[in-house]
Amino acid sequence: MIEIEREDSKWTFERTNLLLSEFGYTPLDWRDNREEFTFGDSVREASDVDLIEMFSIISGADKIDVQAQLDAAESTLWKPGYVRVFVSHSALHKKFIGEVANELAVSGIHAFVAHDTMEYEQSWQDQIEHGLRTMQAFVAITHPEFLTSAWCQQEVGWALGRAVPNYVIRYPDDPAGFIGRTQWPQATDERYGDVAARILEWVSRMPEFSDQIATGLLSALRAAENYIDAGATATRIATVNTLTPQQWNELAEIYHTNDQVGGAGLVRKALQPFYHSHKKTWPPPQPGETRITT
Repeated sequence: MIEIEREDSKWTFERTNLLLSEFGYTPLDWRDNREEFTFGDSVREASDVDLIEMFSIISGADKIDVQAQLDAAESTLWKPGYVRVFVSHSALHKKFIGEVANELAVSGIHAFVAHDTMEYEQSWQDQIEHGLRTMQAFVAITHPEFLTSAWCQQEVGWALGRAVPNYVIRYPDDPAGFIGRTQWPQATDERYGDVAARILEWVSRMPEFSDQIATGLLSALRAAENYIDAGATATRIATVNTLTPQQWNELAEIYHTNDQVGGAGLVRKALQPFYHSHKKTWPPPQPGETRITT
């Protein structure tokens, strides 16, 4: 069950009670001295269907998007904290797309690639549909076989129907149908790292993902199992314009708890100038440590 918190000043006491009454829940009584009886108490036994609809009314968010967020939170197909990008492609090029996905993972983006992401002993079609329902963005890699694949075309239609941000990389063919109205980049001669960089640059430009990219990068750095991955992720973190105070603290904590990060020369090469440019102490202090610099 999800919780609804009312923070918008437009939601007055009277309007809140009207909402509760409309859904058949006990309204709040300002004359009641039971201060512990709250909005949350009133909807404690509410179904998720009612809660989603109420949250949609209060926040203005689309119910489909709210449900997608809930589904993603409970999903085992997506890495927690990563930007969820569904990559539509022809199965003939699965090795190349798998390399693109691996490169994106270092940058905090989880690319749903059917042959890599799906779990065994579960319906493959159900998992693809789940990925399409819970994705935050959609990328199509249009190899020649893409245009004749009914599955790829349905995935495009799903993305357009959900109105999630979408992006096409021509490799080399132009996309067909509604998504072909835009002039998309050509990447025929590019390696998987270049294609991944194009996707990362596109995702990073969207304000709704900028903070999540930083969160995903920190998650990737925390999970780094070797100094090469740690160095690559640190290099990408150094391109982030701003980190919140909490993210700076998390970065310091990761530096001191993952020996593939704190002991790596590649990480130091990437992060030391980044720290200095933001007037931060290098190396980062231990969590809770106060260090005076001159």
